[in-house]
Amino acid sequence: MPKDSTSIDYNRISPIYDTSRVANAETIEKLIRVLHVDCDSVILDMGCGTGNYTAALQQVTRGVIGIDVSSGMIEQARVKFPALHFICGDVTRLPFGSQTFGAAFAVQVLHHVKEKKLFITEAYRVVRKGAWIAIHACSHQQMRAFWFYHYFSKGLEVDLARMPDSGDIASLLRRAGFSDIGIEICYSDVVVANETPQRYLDKNYRGSISTFAFLSEEDVELGCKKIQEDITSGAAESIVQQSEAKVANETGGSSIVYGLKKDF
Repeated sequence: MPKDSTSIDYNRISPIYDTSRVANAETIEKLIRVLHVDCDSVILDMGCGTGNYTAALQQVTRGVIGIDVSSGMIEQARVKFPALHFICGDVTRLPFGSQTFGAAFAVQVLHHVKEKKLFITEAYRVVRKGAWIAIHACSHQQMRAFWFYHYFSKGLEVDLARMPDSGDIASLLRRAGFSDIGIEICYSDVVVANETPQRYLDKNYRGSISTFAFLSEEDVELGCKKIQEDITSGAAESIVQQSEAKVANETGGSSIVYGLKKDF
């Protein structure tokens, strides 16, 4: 069985995290829309990492607070965005009063959280009545389409086990009390930035992606060897093109599952 995600040293990863991460334009646009964000909104970025999406949504709101359990991630976020508000804290035990925020969102966070039900119920507690929540993740169908797993096949088993499918996320939201559940597909969105097979030959690039914390050295070496062989033969380009066409035309790169805390 893979190690629990809590065994990953996010403080160690934090200085190299942005090697592979950017805030994606389509994700930003859809988050703004499904959260019904406006200039008066004060919203919560749950599991903000180094603050890329905190900063992106700050451009269209009155305020965004980012929270992350990793002090290293928060330190990086504060250096990058000194004018923004970041807190080191546990997303399953939020240090905020009930009905504090006008919306809440989490981008590629849920698979890192052991107590997923508590994560969602805490989000429900801290948002106001009439507020929306958005959970950005990858569905199992989307993950199976990614060429990354062609080279690191054991990573698919690992990630399917720790990432709830879109329907499971919707069920978590519904059980917590959210209604009007919907799913937005992000077609241009990618999990990591400027991704090519060659980038995975860089140890720092691999180190910024949590999947590799669960793979053996042998798994990684075999994947990198296959990448190098396919780059040399020219096969890598074809594999990537076929995968990206499937993502663009059939599955999308990621999903946003969202729900409303109704007024009662």
